[in-house]
Amino acid sequence: MGSGDRMIDRRKFAQAMALTWSARFGFGRAQTSSRTYRVGYLGYTEATAPDEVDGWPAFVQRLGELGFVEGHNLALLSRYAEGHDERYADFAAEFARLGVDLVVVASGTAARAVMTVSPATPIVTVAVPDPVRAGLIASLARPGGRVTGISNLADDLTPKRIELLKAAVPSVRKMAFARCPGCALSAGESAAQVDARYAQYAAAARALGMDLLPLNVNAASDFLAARAIVHRERPDALLIGATQINVALRTEWLALAAEQRLPVMAPYRGFGAMLSYGPDFVAIYRRAAEFVALILNGANPAETPMEQPTKFELVVNLKLAHAAGLEIPQALLLRADAVIR
Repeated sequence: MGSGDRMIDRRKFAQAMALTWSARFGFGRAQTSSRTYRVGYLGYTEATAPDEVDGWPAFVQRLGELGFVEGHNLALLSRYAEGHDERYADFAAEFARLGVDLVVVASGTAARAVMTVSPATPIVTVAVPDPVRAGLIASLARPGGRVTGISNLADDLTPKRIELLKAAVPSVRKMAFARCPGCALSAGESAAQVDARYAQYAAAARALGMDLLPLNVNAASDFLAARAIVHRERPDALLIGATQINVALRTEWLALAAEQRLPVMAPYRGFGAMLSYGPDFVAIYRRAAEFVALILNGANPAETPMEQPTKFELVVNLKLAHAAGLEIPQALLLRADAVIR
């Protein structure tokens, strides 16, 4: 992402967009149509579909508020790669045969598959990391193609997650970090950039008196090796990187953490970890629905600025903390947006 994009004030940008969209689109006034629009959704795994964080129901509800009602003038088609990214191309081809009007994607890989198979089909991204670096758009302000939507800033939040995990459990000295360097490489980063980013994270941990232990999980099959490292190295905590592979391995990560009595920091609330810090996915999916409605009503994705999340939430699960024999400092509880007791 270019420096100009980094300097965008996300809150002011979102407010300005809301005013612009209200004027152009008439939010709050139901849109009607005699035709049925077909919207495809490409996700990673159905087992961890966005329903679990209430994102998908919020998406469907917001579309209904904007006049696009499932079963009336809207058909939603969901497909999941189930850990096999190569399936996205087949799904994209299927959507093209079905004549979908727009595709919503939850990953850069899925977006590229649609762009390759059906370059004229509009795409709305949901929580896709750094779409500029991934080559999906020219810039946030002017995407310039058929892709627009929301980026999730996943990489930018890792140092904050390290800081919050240390604040929650000050005794941590070694923090295991479940990461996917292969994901970054496939998204367009060079090996040097991947190494530099990890060095930044390791430096952030050292500044807080911790060592960062990398667990490289580029595919679901890498989990067993990562598990063996955890058993051998005995880290004090586990940080889950914001990758689709880790989302698919959610059950395995949580079982390992419970077995080892490890506090876990996850990238979003619905992961089910002791701690989570990340974007509010309900807000993201509602906003994505507004992008979809805008485009179905004739807006050009090339001229529809992409947005970054403006709301982030720290969630603490005291039940899990107490089960692990941990007491979370009151100072951190006061900072939390939600505390599960």
